[in-house]
Amino acid sequence: MKTRRRTKRSALAALFLRGLVTLLPVVLTGFAFVTVFQFASNSVTKPINATIYWSLEGNALVWRALDRLGIDPYSSEFLDPAALPLDLQTVGARTGYVRSQNFSNQLALLRVEREGFLRDLPELCIDSAKLREAVQAKVHPLVGALLSVLLVLLVGWTLSGFFGRSLIAGFERLMGALPIVRSVYPCAKQLVEFFLSDSEIEFESVVAVPYPRKGLWSLGFVTNTALRTLTEREEGNLVCVFVPSSPMPMTGYTIMIPADDLVPLSLSVDEALRITVSGGVLIPPREQVGRPGEVPAFGSKEADGGDIEEAA
Repeated sequence: MKTRRRTKRSALAALFLRGLVTLLPVVLTGFAFVTVFQFASNSVTKPINATIYWSLEGNALVWRALDRLGIDPYSSEFLDPAALPLDLQTVGARTGYVRSQNFSNQLALLRVEREGFLRDLPELCIDSAKLREAVQAKVHPLVGALLSVLLVLLVGWTLSGFFGRSLIAGFERLMGALPIVRSVYPCAKQLVEFFLSDSEIEFESVVAVPYPRKGLWSLGFVTNTALRTLTEREEGNLVCVFVPSSPMPMTGYTIMIPADDLVPLSLSVDEALRITVSGGVLIPPREQVGRPGEVPAFGSKEADGGDIEEAA
């Protein structure tokens, strides 16, 4: 009976693990996209939208645009009675905030006295929350997303010129001078450039390299022929190989090695990068030895070159 129960538990555990392996990549992919979308929305689109709404609500010049949108900030629907002076609150409560001509006249005089180019909504007795709702109903939040794209294009166009390149060079020197920022900014810049730069590095092939010594193998990318001076000195066919570090493949080592010492691998660049980033976990099925996740027994060789002893 105990054996059957253990077998059933093992079968259930295997089914659960199989379902987890199937669903987890989908969940993680969705999580990554949602995280990027939320970051862009909270850090880029929302601030731009808030700036748009503030500019529409907060100055006299752009109030003309509100009028064209059919929004009158001085309309009674945006009146905030709590922001009124006590005397006007008394008049409004006694005669009615909307119907009383006396109250409307006094409120108009108050607003004329307090008006300026920059409109302070509470000072003008305007309910900023209600006005914001009306503006949002007329100006869709997607406008912020569109302006975000235009802003990125504008920055890219500006930095493509001599002035822009000089500006970014000065900015990077400033980042390199700050004590803590200089430890983070270069890594973040390398990470972004590795994935988004339009000047992509072309890798010719994926190879196994005897690095850092013979007997140990590292993944590498053949990038070019070696330097002429080294090639002539070694009298051989040397090539440049980039050996990425794990788990951050945008950094690594450039070595020059005889082509005969390399082992060509039937891996794509993407597959090799996945292996590097995962620390060897994500090996393509065709290159798997045994079942996925199964590590063969290992041990130490005897001094006389005997068989490998099974690890305890």
